[in-house]
Amino acid sequence: MRVSTSQIFNAGTLGIQQNQSDLYTLQNQMSTGRRILTPADDPIGASQALLTTQSQGVNKQFLDNQAAASTQLNLVSSKLGSVGDELQNIYEKAVQAGNGSYGAGDRGAIATELKQRLTNLVSLANSKDASGLYVFSGFQTNVQPFQITGSGGNYQTSSPANPLATYQGDAGVQSLQVSSSQTMAITENGSDLFLKVRDSQGNLTGRSMFDSIQNMIDILDPSSGIPFSQASYNKSLGDIQASIDHVSTTQASVGARMQSLDSLTAVGQDVSVLYDQQLSNLQDLDYTKAISDLSKKTMQLQAAQQTFKQTSQLSLFSIL
Repeated sequence: MRVSTSQIFNAGTLGIQQNQSDLYTLQNQMSTGRRILTPADDPIGASQALLTTQSQGVNKQFLDNQAAASTQLNLVSSKLGSVGDELQNIYEKAVQAGNGSYGAGDRGAIATELKQRLTNLVSLANSKDASGLYVFSGFQTNVQPFQITGSGGNYQTSSPANPLATYQGDAGVQSLQVSSSQTMAITENGSDLFLKVRDSQGNLTGRSMFDSIQNMIDILDPSSGIPFSQASYNKSLGDIQASIDHVSTTQASVGARMQSLDSLTAVGQDVSVLYDQQLSNLQDLDYTKAISDLSKKTMQLQAAQQTFKQTSQLSLFSIL
């Protein structure tokens, strides 16, 4: 077989270039800690890494949504707790006013305190979050949900003709996608919470929390012009108890959602760790093997350079 001088030079040059390219790749891998620098390094592994990265991104977005939902539900739960506490205080004062030994003056003093507590309750209904958005306005988060526009209903009519507060928000309930198959409500709208009060059996009372308390104030306050009636007093007390039950039911619903979020977050965090491990297996460099390959490729390059140097100097004229 005849081998020309140009073939010797081309083969030697090609060998040196190939070894240099291999060393360059190894150096890049060792500097980045990544086995796959381009899809050409491992087409199947690169494809699997891309799919894993996409799945990891989706999982991270769900974890972010769960964190945002948890923050919002914690805020709602806190506000509901404050509403429940205020209602409980109102109920206790109302029970105290039913003491048979109390006269009009005693009941009037309690009515004065209930007026302030009613103001506190309206303020809680108009609560804002840290961003200055109203918590109980539905989708209308920039609109104050409740405004005192009337004098409140009393038991002289079957339905209050002049309700104490009007609702300015809407019936929307904000929600977030917290998993691939679950969308979770993260707010409670003020209409359902404060106006459509349900008793422990789930029946609508027909009166808002505000009107129920205003009824009690009217019954106890001598200046209202409404004579104290045991029947009206008992009815108002029952309405306030229904408001407490209504808030407790809502709190239970919010608490159940928070527990569900905790479970979803725990699962999502475990899945995130698995994705990290899978990406590490696909992409991370085995430094022990890389260092061994580097030594081998360095030796091969040196050998190629030495043999090229020697063969490139061969000539018939040198032996004539």
